[in-house]
Amino acid sequence: MRRKMTALAAMALLGAAPGHAANRCINDWSEAAPIVRQQGLYTVERLAKEARGHIDGQIIKTTLCNDDGTWVFRLIVRIKGNLKMMTVNARKPFDR
Repeated sequence: MRRKMTALAAMALLGAAPGHAANRCINDWSEAAPIVRQQGLYTVERLAKEARGHIDGQIIKTTLCNDDGTWVFRLIVRIKGNLKMMTVNARKPFDR
């Protein structure tokens, strides 16, 4: 039982939990870039530029993910020396 729980936890962390095949992240930007263009999403450059007015920190890593049919960016941001994980919509990242 413990082995099964560990495998399920690892799959969830990787965005591949059973029953959620649409939830996946793309770490390779040569694969993500065409999706960004086709879907009309923010580019990483545009995201970084606009983030300056909304995030009091520096984006360290950006990953494109499909979260139940919605494209999002999962960000690692350095704020005052601490790392924080954030998720923003890839179409309208800073709309409130």
